[in-house]
Amino acid sequence: MNLPVRRVVLYKHGIGYFEREGTVEGDASLSLTFKQAEVSDVLKSLTVLDLDGGHVASVSYDSTKPLEQLLAEVALSIPDEGSLIGLLPQLKGARIAVVAPGAMQAEGILLGIDSTKSHSAEGVIERRLVSLLADDGNILQFDLHSLLRLTILDATIRRDLDYYLRTQLSAMKKETRTFTFFARGEGKRRIVLSYTLAAPVWKATYRILLGKETEPPQIQGWAVIDNTQDEDWEGVELSLIAGLPVSFIHDLYTPRYLQRPVVQVQESTGVLPPEVESGMALMEAYQDISSEPTAATVQRLFAETPRSETVQSRQVVEASRKASRAKASSTPAQIRERKLGDLFEYQIEHPVTIRRNQSALVPIVLRAFEGKPVLLHNRLTRPQNPMRCVEFKNTTGLTLEGGPVTVLESGSYVGEAMLETTKPDDRRLLPFAVELSVQVLDNVESYNDKVTRVVICEGRLTEWSNRVQVTTYHFDNKSDQSQILYLDQPREASWSLTDTPAPVETTDNYWRFRFDLPARRVTTFTVKQQQPTHQVQVLTGMSPDKLAVWLEQKHVDAATEQVLRQVLAAQQQLAEAETQLTRLEQERGRIAKEQDRIRQNLQSLGDRSSEKELRERFVRTLNSQEDRLEAIAKEFASRSAEKEAAQARVNQLVSKLEFDNRK
Repeated sequence: MNLPVRRVVLYKHGIGYFEREGTVEGDASLSLTFKQAEVSDVLKSLTVLDLDGGHVASVSYDSTKPLEQLLAEVALSIPDEGSLIGLLPQLKGARIAVVAPGAMQAEGILLGIDSTKSHSAEGVIERRLVSLLADDGNILQFDLHSLLRLTILDATIRRDLDYYLRTQLSAMKKETRTFTFFARGEGKRRIVLSYTLAAPVWKATYRILLGKETEPPQIQGWAVIDNTQDEDWEGVELSLIAGLPVSFIHDLYTPRYLQRPVVQVQESTGVLPPEVESGMALMEAYQDISSEPTAATVQRLFAETPRSETVQSRQVVEASRKASRAKASSTPAQIRERKLGDLFEYQIEHPVTIRRNQSALVPIVLRAFEGKPVLLHNRLTRPQNPMRCVEFKNTTGLTLEGGPVTVLESGSYVGEAMLETTKPDDRRLLPFAVELSVQVLDNVESYNDKVTRVVICEGRLTEWSNRVQVTTYHFDNKSDQSQILYLDQPREASWSLTDTPAPVETTDNYWRFRFDLPARRVTTFTVKQQQPTHQVQVLTGMSPDKLAVWLEQKHVDAATEQVLRQVLAAQQQLAEAETQLTRLEQERGRIAKEQDRIRQNLQSLGDRSSEKELRERFVRTLNSQEDRLEAIAKEFASRSAEKEAAQARVNQLVSKLEFDNRK
């Protein structure tokens, strides 16, 4: 008996829900065939209801064993050719009944098949004779090919033969598995069966019909449905679900085995004489129990005597069984109302018929909506021209699943767009063509604006200012009609608008402005945005020239400026001291090199009179250089003291200086 598909629900995440319904009478069995890859989904989701007082006793399905292993369980083998002649010898010893021509009947035990040959005018004729042992002890033979009927009376052999043939039939359908449902009950009853399978995702496709300005536009939607199953959907109730419920694959079909631990038998080669310990404490304990068994004594004995893990496991299992029985007897069946949540269902009003391995277009919407043709410009997409769009507001009352859109205007094709999933009252701009009658020029200018805040604290000077970017658009509308334009201006999180009209909406990446483009005119629109920035400088690290230039900008009050000018004067003294110290170091280095040269020359001079005069000259030069080195050392110490004093002065002034022009 077959259960036809009555209801199909397709989802957007590749799952289909299938419901079958039929009628049975009395005890009956039903069979369904699934692909092997679908079995786990069926086992995970199968629901079977035998209504009107019946019940489903069990559901059986084909094993995962290969055909050879399945047939090995049956002591039968039927060849592809000569099947009957090949089968009967394997039934030797089985009880059979035969009916021969002339209404002759016989019953007995099969002895085997004999082959005889005889000569005739037509040549050699081979005959197959069935030999059986009758109940009276007579051996009877019948021509196999002339028998009218041969009945196997052994019930076990009949079951094995039935299993063998059904297994062979299932193997002919490769990668398929058969489920058999056994229903038990009385009279005629309805059987409802449902399950989920992997199914092709249904796809939405739309047409937008633009007409006259006085007429509202319309949207027509179709669903593309694919029936990839091996049976027809004849007059099914079809539903389409927009949403993404959770679904996954879990292998329930492949048998799983747990690896059990291997326990070795402990063997011993001999027995040692045992050492028996004193049992006085134990005897005293038993005496305590026999005289007056207190709870403390019993607890101590159980604490000192380890219990078998087998006993513990048995107690746990018994407790689990009791809990299961209590739960089964006290928990009633519960029925919860089905809730779609954030999913949206397209219920097709009329029954749908789709043949196997065919597809169909099913209408899902044909309604008017609020919208009109507009322009959209995004210089990152196409800098020269805006895009022609449909300003779409979903007033259909339906959630529209995403899909391609073909736009028709006045009965003609004008372009294509993509519609994202749109809930009721959501707005979308659907670009479908380039508007060549409007040309766009844009200019971007960036600069740093004036300082907005100055903070001096803990020796650091922090300046806040704005980085300004001005984008100027020029839209040249060369058509004879005025048009509405939406402008998408790129935005970043740290930027804000200033001196610019407020946008009509803000997206994740754009500010969207809306304004009119008069016919035959150039329209200018300016977007000004700013980004706050700040710069931190250490006052003691600023050069005097840089600090002097900064003071000329007048960012601080008079009192703070006076302190900073003292800092500037101290820094100038510090810079002068560092300059003089550098000069003295350089001069000391030159004198040291000169003295090394003179000492080398003195070592090479002899005792002659001419060399004596030169020696005296070198000595006088060394004396004068030593005098200069002493003077340099004194001046270096003085300049170092000036530097330290100037640095201390700068640190003192800076450490006490605090300023914030916002306070």
